[in-house]
Amino acid sequence: MTIHSAMRQIEPEVGKRLATTYFGACSAFHGTGHYTGSHFETFAGAPNPENEITAADLLAVQMLAVPVPSRAVIGILETFAPRISELLADICPKKKLEDVTDEQFAPLLGKESPAKHLWDLLRRNAPDEQRWHVGETLASKIMARKRPHLIPIDDSVVTRVIGRGRKNSWKLWWRELREDSYLIERADEIREHVERPELSTLRALDIVLWQYGKTLAKQ
Repeated sequence: MTIHSAMRQIEPEVGKRLATTYFGACSAFHGTGHYTGSHFETFAGAPNPENEITAADLLAVQMLAVPVPSRAVIGILETFAPRISELLADICPKKKLEDVTDEQFAPLLGKESPAKHLWDLLRRNAPDEQRWHVGETLASKIMARKRPHLIPIDDSVVTRVIGRGRKNSWKLWWRELREDSYLIERADEIREHVERPELSTLRALDIVLWQYGKTLAKQ
């Protein structure tokens, strides 16, 4: 299974319906979406500092049903805040993964890139560091909040649907987005249908794949 094949299993009208459901209103709690994840991009409004992870960002991540451990909150918002800002400043906030060229991939997302250094900081991947329980899913959601057009969300449901396994998520999405225009066209129609032009290509596809995966799990 690939991202392409997974999306081809979801008919365009089905994809639109899944996205509509995701962004639908919750009748029990006025002013909130049926899924709290529908507030992920917009929670706390603007401005959202481009080169700083804020308390609002960490709360927005929790809209995607992943709590941020207390020690990680302290580290991200206080201890390592200056280093995080330095790394974010070196990651273009407007760069889209689908526009990254072969020559640009390593500097942007390779092993020695600012993005990978930020990933390692959030995950505490250094050999002498004790983990603070920020897994791949949580780290990806924090980074996707700050760089939504560049960093895909790693989620167990979507991972299963697209058959990612242990493949590098950044490289997998990059390669498939550049394969042809199909995924970008599907994302465009999803954005237009739900009237969410701010959604990144990555997020539009992620929402539909996640909804589809949850539906399969119920069958």
